[in-house]
Amino acid sequence: MLTEMEKLAPGPRDCDVDCIVMYGGGLTSYEAAKRAIERYGHEAVEIWFADTRMEDEDLYRFNRDVERLLDHEIRVFDQGLDVWEIFRRERFLGNSRIDPCSKFLKRVPLRKALERQYPNRACIRCKEAWSRGGETIHVLDIDGTEIKEAICVSCKDNDPDYASALESLREVISDEGTNSNRARIAIRPVQNRVERCSVDGKFVRVVLGMDIIQDCDRLHRAKSYWRPFVNWFPLADPPFGDKTRIIEELRAIGIREPRLYGAGFEHNNCGGFCVKAGKGQMVHLLKTLPERYLEHERKELEFQEFIGSKVTILSETRNGEKRNLTLRELRKRAEAGEDFRFDKGTACACLNPLSPDVDGKAW
Repeated sequence: MLTEMEKLAPGPRDCDVDCIVMYGGGLTSYEAAKRAIERYGHEAVEIWFADTRMEDEDLYRFNRDVERLLDHEIRVFDQGLDVWEIFRRERFLGNSRIDPCSKFLKRVPLRKALERQYPNRACIRCKEAWSRGGETIHVLDIDGTEIKEAICVSCKDNDPDYASALESLREVISDEGTNSNRARIAIRPVQNRVERCSVDGKFVRVVLGMDIIQDCDRLHRAKSYWRPFVNWFPLADPPFGDKTRIIEELRAIGIREPRLYGAGFEHNNCGGFCVKAGKGQMVHLLKTLPERYLEHERKELEFQEFIGSKVTILSETRNGEKRNLTLRELRKRAEAGEDFRFDKGTACACLNPLSPDVDGKAW
């Protein structure tokens, strides 16, 4: 149900929008999909899952359970390659800063699908179409990324409040430039006036299963990355995305949570392996799923031979010098008793990279 504030706010109502859930096969993305269907209805919701071909086998069992529970099909995006095949194709080994695996197996195909399905832009108030190359205004966000807003010319001429907000924004930019807190505040009244839509005028919400408590920084990065598409974060509203509560509710209706949670992982992606997770999670993978760890260790050595360089996923700094750290060396040190801190709070960030520019794009 819409709140009274939402009923008064300009923009599309629930009946006017499609809802694309970026589903990762875990607890919070399931909860986000459930809430999207409850609010928007089955007809307006699509659930999209990008398969890396390296997922834990129990993820597929959970996906089938979710489809039955929600009575809703999950649309699968499969690029025909796994993570290590992407590394070879790109001749680049993923690391904590750059993840070609998530880029080419998740973000790029999902983004392209959105672009194809919602190729147009229109004003959410007057529904007038906005053509590429139309009038825009922008400021720099606090993280240095660009907030670029399309301007509805019709509303500028016919909506005094909108025209006044635009004029105030221009005055702030003239006085202080685009990189100021006043500019970032002044752009808010004109944000999301022009949104992406389908050829038949249906607006869209891109839904992500992040909550405002644990994922505050990731939530902000996601907003930056998915512009100009508008995000909705169902778990940022009460009840918040408490995994323990979600697990209890699922068990009460006879559905087991994905087994990686029980093994101590914070997410259910890529079988517990992640190039961005760090030494602690890699050692945790070694302790809980040693055969899987050894497979990645072997793949890393094979990639070094393929590329002709001693590149590694991990690195460390010792005595002020940064050095590469192979999965083999990490395993031997862990087996010898060295302690590696495992930050269980490290959640998957494959759909919200550290910078919107990490994919070399200008959406």
